[in-house]
Amino acid sequence: MSATHVAIKRAFEARRKNQEALQAIYTEAEGRDLSADEASKEEAILADLRDLSDKEIELVELADKESRSADFLSQFAGGSEGPEEQEERRTLADVFRSIADVGGRPTEVEFRDDVALVAGTATDGAELVETTLDRNLVDYLQESIGAVQAGARVIMTSSGNPLTIPKVVSHTDVVIEGETDTIARSAPQFGTASIGAFKYAVLVQLSRELLEDAAFPVVPWVLEQATEELGRKLGTDLVTGAGTTEPVGIDLATNVVNSAAVAAWTADELIDIFHAIASPYRQNAQWILNDTTVQAIRKLKDSSGQYLWQPGMAAGVPDMLFGKRVVTDAAVHELGTGNESVIFGDLRRGYLVRMVNGLDVSRSDDFAFDTDMVTFRFVARADGAIIDQNAIAIGENA
Repeated sequence: MSATHVAIKRAFEARRKNQEALQAIYTEAEGRDLSADEASKEEAILADLRDLSDKEIELVELADKESRSADFLSQFAGGSEGPEEQEERRTLADVFRSIADVGGRPTEVEFRDDVALVAGTATDGAELVETTLDRNLVDYLQESIGAVQAGARVIMTSSGNPLTIPKVVSHTDVVIEGETDTIARSAPQFGTASIGAFKYAVLVQLSRELLEDAAFPVVPWVLEQATEELGRKLGTDLVTGAGTTEPVGIDLATNVVNSAAVAAWTADELIDIFHAIASPYRQNAQWILNDTTVQAIRKLKDSSGQYLWQPGMAAGVPDMLFGKRVVTDAAVHELGTGNESVIFGDLRRGYLVRMVNGLDVSRSDDFAFDTDMVTFRFVARADGAIIDQNAIAIGENA
């Protein structure tokens, strides 16, 4: 067995152990939100799995190269490798092309298994597309969406028909009553949010010459780059969308705290935002900020001259503000007049992302037949809605 095959087996075993550890966390937390320690472990495991995915692609490509070289040389060396060795070599590569899910909580995010790359016939270039990329493309899409990074709940549906989602408008109001006072009546109030499916799509065309003559694997790069851009566009709308021709953005939440200055936040004002949501929501709340806002807030100090910002000092440990994780997202507005430059809340309880059949990536060798161009089509149908206004607070500049 070659060193490459040994490395593949080790990577496969590492993936299996990570997935078992992830499932153990979800089983332990069934029916409740993850604790801070569990969320930290989850993030570290998902980071390891993403690293393993990159490693697996490299190993599979190397194994394929070794396989092709061995086949070529065996024609002249009389076949020094036996049938069993040849079968094992092929099987190992096939195993890693079919490895399943990398990230996401299984009970919440179930991306379709048939995110297929339609490559036509084998002689027309099917061999250029590694099926291990299918799941990785879904990961790239998620990693490009700040709302998903911050914990927004994601549901998957098989169709894009409008859905009516119940949402919380207000909670039960409890007051102190006197000894003989009539006890006031109060009950939580509910409303509905309609969530549909906006189509995000793009075509990317490559010349036959580029596909056949490129010195580096151009197809995986194109697929990753286009998927990331699609994710960024969707991610921006999930944060700032007006809800008409794009999703309802998170920053349309009605729980708003205003700053006194146009392009600045004080420590006291950030504390006001922190306490604008009830304590039960704060347990799993996170900050979502533009990097320029992060830069300004990092310079804030308390009365003793200590910085409020708590940088993560170890791998996998996030930056913290008032003990809560900070997610940097370019989609959030920068500091400026009337801008919603701070988002704080428990997005898992406050915001819902709806995706239809995951990400569809298809290839056609016939669409631009007359120009001999190969066309890749990227389509994602998605929408977003605020389902609990009480779980999200928005910081808006004066």
